[in-house]
Amino acid sequence: MKTILKNFGLIVVLLIFSNGYSLEICDTFDLKTVSTILIKKKKWTGSWDYLVKDVPMEYSSGILHVSRKKRVYSVELEMPGGKLPADNVKVNKNKLTFSVDIEGSSVDVSLIMDGDSFSGESYTQDGTFMLVGNRRI
Repeated sequence: MKTILKNFGLIVVLLIFSNGYSLEICDTFDLKTVSTILIKKKKWTGSWDYLVKDVPMEYSSGILHVSRKKRVYSVELEMPGGKLPADNVKVNKNKLTFSVDIEGSSVDVSLIMDGDSFSGESYTQDGTFMLVGNRRI
């Protein structure tokens, strides 16, 4: 009987301390932490603000939308002049590549993600242009 009471007392003490500990964790868990966890899980999917250097103003900034259905990724560029769908979209870990048709010319884009930002290059007939971007939250 003493052993049962002793084990019961130990269990009660553990429950009391474990409940207090889990409540403390819940109290410190805020929306930003939850958002960060969800974002890191999805990797490339979502919307990204981007800037391109040394290009005409209408192509110098916009929003990169990346979505995924099953195992297929799609990309759409949103610029002041409208939206452009991308072709040949490929994701390999932190690297995203795609092609987009701008004014009848194919532009190949290669991006490397680092957390909630990316950098990369676009390859056109007029040369290579640097891109940078940040995830929209």
